[in-house]
Amino acid sequence: MSDEKINELINRYFDNELDKSEEVFMFTQLSQLDSARQYFKQMNVLSENMKNTFEEFPTGLEEAILNSTLSQNDRIKKIQFKIQSIIGYAFSVVLLVISLLVYTQSLEYKKDIEMNVQQINQQSKMLEMMFHALPQTEVKANLENEIIIKATMWGKNEKTNFN
Repeated sequence: MSDEKINELINRYFDNELDKSEEVFMFTQLSQLDSARQYFKQMNVLSENMKNTFEEFPTGLEEAILNSTLSQNDRIKKIQFKIQSIIGYAFSVVLLVISLLVYTQSLEYKKDIEMNVQQINQQSKMLEMMFHALPQTEVKANLENEIIIKATMWGKNEKTNFN
């Protein structure tokens, strides 16, 4: 087997892409070929060094890389978007504060209306009690003024008395 193919198998082994049957074949070849063993050792050292030097990807690095690739127009658009977002949030907060103020004011009006309704009910009961406390009165009508109607159409003067 050629060195290129065995090297490819070794590379796939370290990438965890090798099947079990191919892995058995690779280790058989390693036992037979000195150059393949040397390459396997180098790849093993490289793999171990990579595992030991692995650092966590910084969170701000991705954004910094993205910002460095943006053109000036893209940066302006991004800033404008942030400004629009801030204005939107501020407007939302103002509306929330206004709605809370209106709500508390409406609660105060509700309390005032309830107090006024109670006062009106008390006054109504008081007037009803006063009305029932008065003695009964009798109203008699007395017509003192006579109504005189004169018909002048026929030329007769008639006196009409309504009593």
